[in-house]
Amino acid sequence: MALTRDFRETVLARAQSDPAFRRALLREGVECLVGGEVEAGWIVLRDYLDATIALAEQ
Repeated sequence: MALTRDFRETVLARAQSDPAFRRALLREGVECLVGGEVEAGWIVLRDYLDATIALAEQ
């Protein structure tokens, strides 16, 4: 199922304002990859990276 733009924007906004949420995204992405859920892991890690890059650009 494709995620909507509103959902991605919500995740990005939350990640930018909450360091604990960013850590949880990173942890979840790595756990998915290690657990064999590669596609889900990459999706979560992409959200984490998008938020991290957006923070660096501010």
